[in-house]
Amino acid sequence: MGETRVNLKHLLEDIRDSYPHPQEEAIITELVANALDSGASEIQFLTAPEDGSMIVVDDGEGMTPTNLEEYHDIAATTKVRGKGIGFAGVGVKLALLAADEVITETKKGSFHKATRWRLETSQRAPWEYIEPTGLVTSSRGTAVSILLQGKDSDLLSDCFIERVIQTHFYPILDREFMDKILKYDYKKGVAFFVNGRRLDPPQAEMDASSAPFLVKLGKKRKPVGFGFLRKSKEELPEEQRGMAISTYGKVIKRGWDWIGLAPRNPTQLTGIVELPELSEILTTNKADFLKDVASLQKYYRYRKAIQEAIEPILRLLGEVVNRRERSEKNPKPLEREIERVLGNMLSDFPELSALLLGKRKGEPVEGIIPSPTAPPIGTLVEGTGAMTGTLGNGGKGSGVEAIEGELPGERIEPDNVGNETGHEHRGRRKRPGLMLDFEDAPERDALGWLMENTIWVNEGHPAYRRIKDTEAENYHIVLSVSWVLSSYLQGEKSSQAFINRFLAGWGSKL
Repeated sequence: MGETRVNLKHLLEDIRDSYPHPQEEAIITELVANALDSGASEIQFLTAPEDGSMIVVDDGEGMTPTNLEEYHDIAATTKVRGKGIGFAGVGVKLALLAADEVITETKKGSFHKATRWRLETSQRAPWEYIEPTGLVTSSRGTAVSILLQGKDSDLLSDCFIERVIQTHFYPILDREFMDKILKYDYKKGVAFFVNGRRLDPPQAEMDASSAPFLVKLGKKRKPVGFGFLRKSKEELPEEQRGMAISTYGKVIKRGWDWIGLAPRNPTQLTGIVELPELSEILTTNKADFLKDVASLQKYYRYRKAIQEAIEPILRLLGEVVNRRERSEKNPKPLEREIERVLGNMLSDFPELSALLLGKRKGEPVEGIIPSPTAPPIGTLVEGTGAMTGTLGNGGKGSGVEAIEGELPGERIEPDNVGNETGHEHRGRRKRPGLMLDFEDAPERDALGWLMENTIWVNEGHPAYRRIKDTEAENYHIVLSVSWVLSSYLQGEKSSQAFINRFLAGWGSKL
């Protein structure tokens, strides 16, 4: 009889490598995330450098016999999307790579058991029941003891543990976040202790320029999130710079690129916005959001709401970069070419369809359709919003579209003295699809970035400056667009393959 063998060590290494931060950092964040999901109100870290051990004790609900069995299945996950931030003991599983053994004690009701687990070979990870260690002193909870292979691990450093918790779980440490939004998820609050010392939020030298904000969504402007933005007198440490986004108190990402904003002094600004509902679209490593079509559409809606909440504050802080006037170059022909290329690729990259906002109808509008056979109706004036077409009934029906946006052009303004001829018409405003614009931002090393449905091409990039006003300029712009879009691909799709196909599609004239 045959036997299927799985290289457990490689499986664990693949999980570890999916995290954007070091293994020790991932272990701590996952241990905390699972404790929070279990309803813990107190999480204690205990280190013993002389013994090479780190212990985490929580007062959560503990595990049932079935839970404990699944906990030792390396391939298992009991995560239900939208119900928390933990993933079936991933922190403990990752710890097997760094530990001689892991001892887990759990208590729930009359069930009180302990196990010893180790990675014996690349294909064997045996575990066994042992006598409870006595670390769980409350009526319920879980304790994890990691007996490390060496005594120089960061997991034995109080400062390292504190920094990881403060960086990844700041909203839980901040009283205002707990009072405003997280109290509904953590009704008893959450206290962290490292070797008996209670952990506080990190302190930074701040001036008075700080502001809280609410994120509102939908027609009823329902509050869905809370955050703050602060400006420091000095440059902030790297881990505090930029706007962070969190869900259930777990920071997912931080910076300015993800939100599509570029303040004047990005190294002096810090902030966090908490949005619990985005837990439904978290990736397994909780360092990003899913990129399937439905998840991206939800992400874009929330990101736009965050932008609307933050921009007025940035303006008050003097951090808004004044956009120069739209480029004298007419980007419309290139925009149409880009939409053509994308349209031919959407069947293979449906996650990008959320960027083509022009496919959805806008609000009702009124305007004039020019017609040489119609009676005089008004005067030609400078402006936008001109009606661009009609559907049926000889130009007298409804259903036409109007252009929206800051575009050059003329329109007919109805009056009693003009001699321009046309028909009054009702229709719907056409929302713009993917748009191009330009910004001179030499301080940013990116070729471009996406904000709402506009890709901003960085004219300050050395490569752009070199080819500006040459025949290669359009190629550079299209390359920049494909580079920006490649970061929104779903799953394991190749960015290189996408860029190559995008350029090939643009290069072929249809």
